[in-house]
Amino acid sequence: MEENNNVQNNISENNQTNEQNNANFNVQQNMQNNQNANNNSQKAFNNSEIKRQTKEATGFFSAFFKDPLTEVETISKNPSNKYLKIAIIVLVIWLVVIFASNVFSTASVYLFGVLGSFSNFFEHFFSRFLDIIKEIVAPICSIAIIAALAYGFSKEKKKSFMHVASCVTIAKIPVVIAEIVSLLTLINTRITTFTVPFAGFCSILSTVLLFFTIKDVLGEKENKNIFWKFALIMGIYYAIEIVLSFLQIYI
Repeated sequence: MEENNNVQNNISENNQTNEQNNANFNVQQNMQNNQNANNNSQKAFNNSEIKRQTKEATGFFSAFFKDPLTEVETISKNPSNKYLKIAIIVLVIWLVVIFASNVFSTASVYLFGVLGSFSNFFEHFFSRFLDIIKEIVAPICSIAIIAALAYGFSKEKKKSFMHVASCVTIAKIPVVIAEIVSLLTLINTRITTFTVPFAGFCSILSTVLLFFTIKDVLGEKENKNIFWKFALIMGIYYAIEIVLSFLQIYI
């Protein structure tokens, strides 16, 4: 009789253990399912966010090339994180092009040249590393200086420094385009016959955009007032450029 009771107790305990194990398994399974659902929803959100931002950037560049002055005015008068992100994209492209240009120009001589090798390439690349850093820092300095001067000359500080810097960066888009086109010289140096005048042309376009950008940032309505302010801002900018040139930073 006692043995039967022990057997029944063991069976009961086993059943309880199995039920507990099944319950734990179900809980873990539900947690795993919830985690998978959260991961899938996060991925879907990230994909939709990337598509939305890509659409915004595409729409901006399309509108910019159709009517740059109107787009510059819209950006200057309407602070938005959207334009900050676009300005960051423009700046990153600019810096990547500068870095790539230095890498490929060094590789064309010391890696793909007649006596080229990986050891020669890395030796000359790292020997110029400080100069490359200075070239990369130059556009950042240029944007920061102009933005700081424009921000300082504005009577009402309603717009943040980062917004002003974003506006200046977007006004530099023609210069970035010229930098991209200059990569063609890596294929054939004779292309400089085209790229040098094109760079000068883009520089003029950028100066025009910069004039209207600063006009909108300062809130000046009369061209006669903004002309001398713009001349003063750019005069100070070029004075700073002379100082930076002694450090071999050419903005």
